[in-house]
Amino acid sequence: MRFLSRSSGLLAITATLALPIIAENVHAQSNAPPSVAPAPRIKLTAEQEYIIREIIFEDSNIQKQNSAPDSIDDVVPDDVKLYPMPADVIQKVPQVRSLTFFVKDDEVILVRSSDRHIADVIKKKASD
Repeated sequence: MRFLSRSSGLLAITATLALPIIAENVHAQSNAPPSVAPAPRIKLTAEQEYIIREIIFEDSNIQKQNSAPDSIDDVVPDDVKLYPMPADVIQKVPQVRSLTFFVKDDEVILVRSSDRHIADVIKKKASD
């Protein structure tokens, strides 16, 4: 019996000492910003990418942005002009309806309109 009371006392002391540490960890975790996973990349087939490139590069009014970012999930600065998706592209590739784009070098950069993050990069293929 004596063994049981000593272990119970030891358990109570350990719990009392550990409680502030546990509470501090819970408090620190609640102040951490929520982690947000990047939006998934657009899944386009090679044919859809080809269609988008062909239609966009037919338009000679689109100015190239040589100093803009070009990696997926990068934020596009406000000084980069974004163009709406052409109606022909939306008709043939409807999943890009909500995106805008810009052209950098020979790449079409697809941008989420809602947050100006790059959703996909359509690079020129050797066969183009």
